[in-house]
Amino acid sequence: MSKAGERLLIYGALATLCGFTGAVVGTAAGLWSFVQIVTVVELIYWIARPGRKSAPRGW
Repeated sequence: MSKAGERLLIYGALATLCGFTGAVVGTAAGLWSFVQIVTVVELIYWIARPGRKSAPRGW
């Protein structure tokens, strides 16, 4: 599975869970939960991604 497919699957499941939360607790709570979790997931993705190749010596 590609990274785009994995993200689609993760965010789809997350949207479903937050939708259930919104139905039980309130729309604002479900939406806010979704935004917070997506922010953390993206932050972890950007921090943990492999770095670019370093510049050759002498630069």
